[in-house]
Amino acid sequence: MNIEQLNLNITEIENKLKLTFKNKSLLALSFIHRSYVNEHKKIINEHNERLEFLGDTTLNMIVSEYLYLILQKAQEGKLSHIRSTLVNAPSCAKYYKLLNLDQFVLLGKGEEKTEERGKDTIFSDAFEALIGAIFLDFGFEKTKNFILDNFKDIFYQMIENPEIDYKGKLQEYSQKKYKLTPEYKVIKEEGPEHLKIFHIVVIINNEEVASAQGPSKKDAELQAAEIAYNKLNLKA
Repeated sequence: MNIEQLNLNITEIENKLKLTFKNKSLLALSFIHRSYVNEHKKIINEHNERLEFLGDTTLNMIVSEYLYLILQKAQEGKLSHIRSTLVNAPSCAKYYKLLNLDQFVLLGKGEEKTEERGKDTIFSDAFEALIGAIFLDFGFEKTKNFILDNFKDIFYQMIENPEIDYKGKLQEYSQKKYKLTPEYKVIKEEGPEHLKIFHIVVIINNEEVASAQGPSKKDAELQAAEIAYNKLNLKA
C-alpha cells in the first residue's frame, strides 16, 4: 500500500465506515503513520499523530458520557477502570480491525515487519486518528453516533465481563502487605525512536517480582503487572 493506492481506496473506506467525508484528505491522513512519512519526505510531510491526539480526547469523552449514563450507581473509581479497559490500546486495535481498516495503514518498511503486538499499538493510534478525523469533518454528535452504533454491543460485553485490573490488584497487595506502592522501572530501551521496545521490571519491597517488554511503557507495565499477579498467585 502506498499513498496513491490509499487515495484510490478512499471510497471503499468510506463505504466500510458508512460515512462520506467532505474533506477526503483528512480521512486519508488518519492512515499515514510517522514511519511512512520518514521514508517518503519528498512526497508527503504530514502524519496522523495530531489527529490521534484529538481522537484520543474525543473517544474518552464519548465513552465517559456513555458510562456515566448507563452505570448510574457506579462510583468514580469503577467508572475510570471500565473506561480505561474500553479505550486502551488493545481495545482500540480490536475496534479498528473490526472495521477492517488495518490493511490501509501506510507504514515504513521497518514497521511492516513488526510483530502483531507492536502493530496493535499502531492500529490503536490509527483508530484514534480516525476518530479525530470524523470529529473534525462531522462534529461531536455524529462521531458519538458512529462509535456507539459500531461498538456499543462490544462495550456492553466488556462491562459485563470486565478484565482484571492487574496493576490495581498488585498495588492493593503491596500496600496491604508492605505499606509500599509497586515500582515500575525501565531497565532498557531499544530500537529507533518511532519503533522503541521498552523493558520494564516491577519491584515490590525492593525485590524484582516480574519483568516484561512492550512497544510502550504503559503496555510493558501492564504485562509486567499481569506476570507478577500470576506469579504471586493473587486472586481477583
